[in-house]
Amino acid sequence: MTDPMNPSFFQSPEWEQFKLKTGYEKSYRINDILVLQRSLTLGRSMLYSPMVSKAQLDRIQITDNRKGNIFIGEIKKIAQDNKAIFYRLELDIPKTVNCRLLSVDFKKSFEEMQPENNWIVDISKNEDEILAGMKQKGRYNIRVAEKNNIAVTSSNITVEELDIFYDLYSKTGKRKKVAFRGKAYFENLLDILGKIDYARAYAAKSKVDGKEVPLAAAIVIFYAEEALYLYGGSSDEHKNLMAPYLLHWKIMLDAKKAGMEKYNFLGIAPTEDPNHPWAGITRFKKQFGGEQRDIAGSYDLVLKPIEYQMFKIAEKIRRK
Repeated sequence: MTDPMNPSFFQSPEWEQFKLKTGYEKSYRINDILVLQRSLTLGRSMLYSPMVSKAQLDRIQITDNRKGNIFIGEIKKIAQDNKAIFYRLELDIPKTVNCRLLSVDFKKSFEEMQPENNWIVDISKNEDEILAGMKQKGRYNIRVAEKNNIAVTSSNITVEELDIFYDLYSKTGKRKKVAFRGKAYFENLLDILGKIDYARAYAAKSKVDGKEVPLAAAIVIFYAEEALYLYGGSSDEHKNLMAPYLLHWKIMLDAKKAGMEKYNFLGIAPTEDPNHPWAGITRFKKQFGGEQRDIAGSYDLVLKPIEYQMFKIAEKIRRK
């Protein structure tokens, strides 16, 4: 169980250690809020606090002219030391909450680090109740996978599930023409977080013509009262076996057994637009029942306006 004043996994010392192995050079703690530093081009950098909770935001009283400026003052000192052009504060609080960041010159970020729109399934209920909360097609597809003898395995430290995961994850990225991370990123993730049983790699396989074939895989974080589906991939073959459905049902059961109360599928499309890039994965996630949770997301404190605008333009070009 984590400190209720600091509930987010993305603020944990373990995530901090992982990020320092995978792209961020330095880390700081201000009022126990994690601040990461990453280098940009031309000797500049950015600062980033991931998924700050409402309790943390209240604790630094960022809207209070007297106390809030202490936190901002520390940020500006770190920024000066690192030639940072902006500080990104990511808020893991409901979108409906008025955080009043404009009082200290924050502006809504032009891009998000973590998804603003998430899909959450309550797994505190018993198994029958969880199944009853799913859409009929979701329950049906789980039964189809079970009848097809899909086998789901998992591990926190061995390489087999990681190899299967990365093969399917990278192939999915190539198939959908989206950027995907290198394998070393996930090796570090399991090396740091798997050893303390925070991270697990899952794989769903089937026997096809006498040969074991991997069909779906995922990497999931187990932390405090919530399991997080971070990354996944699936085969473009044998879709009729419905392996991804049984994969996530088994993950939900494992999370429940470990004392989790929520299964967070993370990002979904913000609307029902059938042409949205995430429309397909959104339909899949919603088959498991649950509800949408929207967070306030990222706000930027711009420290070097001209360079910030140049960075913004460059990022939009890079992501096209």
